[in-house]
Amino acid sequence: MPKSSVLNIYVLLYIAVSSALIMGMYFYSLQSGLDRLGETARVRIDQSSDRLLGQLVSFKQLSNILSRHPDIITAFKPTTQLTNINGLLKDTALLYGSEQIFIVSRKGKVIASSNADTSISNTDEINPDEPYVQAALNGRLGYFGAIDKQTDARTIFIARGIYAGQSVPQGAVIIKVDIATLEYQWHVDDVSLAFFDANDVAFVTNRPSMALRRIGSPGKPFSDLLHYAQNQVLNFFDHSKSKVFNHNIWKFQNTDVLPKEALVFSQYIPRLEMTARIFMSTQSTKFYSRVQAGLTAAILFAFGMGLWSLWLRRQRLADRLAIEEAANIKLEARVEKRTEQLKLAQYQLVQAGKLKALGEMSAGISHELSQPLAAMKNFAENGTKMLDHNQFTDAQNNFGLISNQIDRATRIIKSLRAFARKEKETIEPVDLQIVISESLSLMNARCISENVSVVWQPSIDPAMVMGGHVRLQQVIINLLTNALDAMDNLNPKIIFIDLSQINNTIQMSLRDTGAGLVDPERVFEPFYTTKEIGASKGIGLGLSISYGIIGSFGGEMICNNHDHGGAQFTISLCKAQKQTS
Repeated sequence: MPKSSVLNIYVLLYIAVSSALIMGMYFYSLQSGLDRLGETARVRIDQSSDRLLGQLVSFKQLSNILSRHPDIITAFKPTTQLTNINGLLKDTALLYGSEQIFIVSRKGKVIASSNADTSISNTDEINPDEPYVQAALNGRLGYFGAIDKQTDARTIFIARGIYAGQSVPQGAVIIKVDIATLEYQWHVDDVSLAFFDANDVAFVTNRPSMALRRIGSPGKPFSDLLHYAQNQVLNFFDHSKSKVFNHNIWKFQNTDVLPKEALVFSQYIPRLEMTARIFMSTQSTKFYSRVQAGLTAAILFAFGMGLWSLWLRRQRLADRLAIEEAANIKLEARVEKRTEQLKLAQYQLVQAGKLKALGEMSAGISHELSQPLAAMKNFAENGTKMLDHNQFTDAQNNFGLISNQIDRATRIIKSLRAFARKEKETIEPVDLQIVISESLSLMNARCISENVSVVWQPSIDPAMVMGGHVRLQQVIINLLTNALDAMDNLNPKIIFIDLSQINNTIQMSLRDTGAGLVDPERVFEPFYTTKEIGASKGIGLGLSISYGIIGSFGGEMICNNHDHGGAQFTISLCKAQKQTS
């Protein structure tokens, strides 16, 4: 699969996982926020209920006090002056802040009233069938909320039976509490709250515009309402309902009284016989959830960008490594090609060195071959004369001498042919003493002509090393040639050759009595030479080639100036292991 396709899969997978995490964080924050908002709503309802009950409890206690007041009890006697009782009720109403206090008989006739001297909410009769009146006449506390028919105001009626020395109440004291007056005493609240009666009508609320609005289906008729006139109740604000994490969420339209979206928490208050509903705005909760989701998205985005940067960096590194690898492969191919070319050039240089050495040795070789040929001619002529004189024994000796001269010429030609031939670049056991002897035989004529002595004492045991016969011979001839050149015009002219064994190596040292090396550290550098540049001199490649040849055998060549004068070259070669049959 292409890398781009794999990358696209990983990117899409990361986006999917990140989206899931962001949505999960949003809904988790939303649920936590709504749970906290629900707990807050529960506490606020408890506080508001306690506040309303605290306001009403004083009026309930007042009804108990008035029902046992001696002056109130005497109101049912014909001789009682009601003016004093009306004044008592008026003062009490002003003191407690009630709308009106009046006393009624069992038939609903108003006997005394706190508004007796005014026309405000003053009536002569009360319907005895009202639920709060019936409760009081039956010995219970009458408590009821309804619209006051006289003032059309939301009113709570509290009634208590009056026992005038009899076992059953003779009448009842009724206290009217104006809901608007109670609500006016509430502090300004930041959330909307309402207490709904059994008709689902908002009877007590901290939002006046929400009062007397009924929660129900839109267009639902009001014919089933109790204790309300049809024109007194309005539909609740348009809204839609939904459930979010077991919380009731209402969305409102076309109203500034309630939030556009609110968590609605409801709780029935038995002591008030009403259901409290609070409308908590979810705006801050949703905003906090969005912030949490946004932070999560930012973190995931930053993390994703970090991963992207790391991937780009890794990709750049991989591309660079690929480029470098391709360059290395190309370079290795070029190096290999150049190495082959260098090997070929080195081989050609070796052959050229051989030809050069052959050219330098041609005069000496001609001299070496001319001597046995001349001797053979003389021995042949003498042998012929001896045969003519029947000296067969002497002739036979002469023929033996001719054979010796032929062997001598054969050895010279054999060494020359072996030196000139091309050798396969193999490494095999070679007797170093034989190589040295053959090299000296090739250089013998020059050594004699230049009056050079060679100190060399071969051993009886062979000195077997790992190398190539012809290449080793070329190295030794090169060293002999350099030694001869170094001793030109100097005396004495001596070449010392010595073999020694150290551990698993055999060392050959070749020393001359020349002037020594000018710069021993540079003698193996290509084209470095102290000789005059020319066809008969050198171009500085002989020792470099020789150094490479010895290195190809796994050996080592070093040079230094000897303490007694002259240059010394030491060759170390690996000793050949004995073959086991």
